[in-house]
Amino acid sequence: MNRATPKLRMYAEHLIAEEMSRNASSRSKPTAAFVVIENLAPHFGALMGAAGFRALLSRALVLAGAEVAWLAELHVKADGSFEGLNELEAKAKPEEISNAGIVLLARLLGLLVSLIGDELTLQLLSNINDLQLAPEG
Repeated sequence: MNRATPKLRMYAEHLIAEEMSRNASSRSKPTAAFVVIENLAPHFGALMGAAGFRALLSRALVLAGAEVAWLAELHVKADGSFEGLNELEAKAKPEEISNAGIVLLARLLGLLVSLIGDELTLQLLSNINDLQLAPEG
């Protein structure tokens, strides 16, 4: 199975950096990527419905689990948050959690790109986060 592309990883890392710059409590937490995903839930839920976003996130979790096996221990709850994340924080190293979050967020972005295209995905993310992400090439 393909890995998260470098371009999508870059976008994921940028979203995480934006979250960390806005939220002081995220700076010291390796789970910043999971916070970003949870913050995206209401925005993309408005676009595709809460159940649609949960389904997309669940699929991203399966795809990311192929790269980071312990992600399979997480489950997406009805509100788009993650069940099992606190338990994993106690077991995994912070850098492992951080990398897993990047992989998961990149997979989620990849699925969004597959559904609505690169340009619209970037436009929506820019509107949500006031980011300056430009499509490459």
